[in-house]
Amino acid sequence: MILAFNTSLTDLHIGLFSDSAEPLAEFHHIATEDERHIHDALLGRSAAELLEKISASPNDISRIAFINGPGSFTGLRIGLAFAKGVAFGSGATLTPLIAHSVLFRSFEKSSVFNSHPLAILYPGYAKDSVYVSYSDAPEHIAYMKTIDLIKTGMTDCICPPELEGIGIPHHIVSIDLRVMAEMAISGTDFLPSFSLADLEPFYGTDFKPTI
Repeated sequence: MILAFNTSLTDLHIGLFSDSAEPLAEFHHIATEDERHIHDALLGRSAAELLEKISASPNDISRIAFINGPGSFTGLRIGLAFAKGVAFGSGATLTPLIAHSVLFRSFEKSSVFNSHPLAILYPGYAKDSVYVSYSDAPEHIAYMKTIDLIKTGMTDCICPPELEGIGIPHHIVSIDLRVMAEMAISGTDFLPSFSLADLEPFYGTDFKPTI
């Protein structure tokens, strides 16, 4: 069984999938403007409730797919700590995924897909900033101020709902947990090799404004 979750932004998304990526149970919590600390309050408890719902235990989890960056400093660290803990206890394989790669794969499988956009955007760690990559190399990410990105004259992009109205023609796409499960099975498009002990999330300081 595959556990997939995303704690990289303000909302929380968790899913359980079969070893062939068929959906078993999901949990989605959309945070209100005044909500704080939902990941540490809900991640472990909600994952346990999903397991109970399908009469499974943590030991049934063979793979864990999660967004390991870029994104919220706190959210990423909570997600990684949870993934490490479950993997240590169950022996599950970890698949840390890059948000831009998953977002682009999710777009390709969505109903709005009709062409490859120029860029993939994800909210930056500072206000009015974004993480940018291109559809032909979604894993190559730069950090930019939103105003500087607009000045480039970019004409098409995809981005999550948090960036709606960014000021560039765009398609709104949400990260698909099932896509994450499929990526865990295929073993592609995730971070370089790592050990459980030294795996860390990556965020703003890892990227430079190279565009």
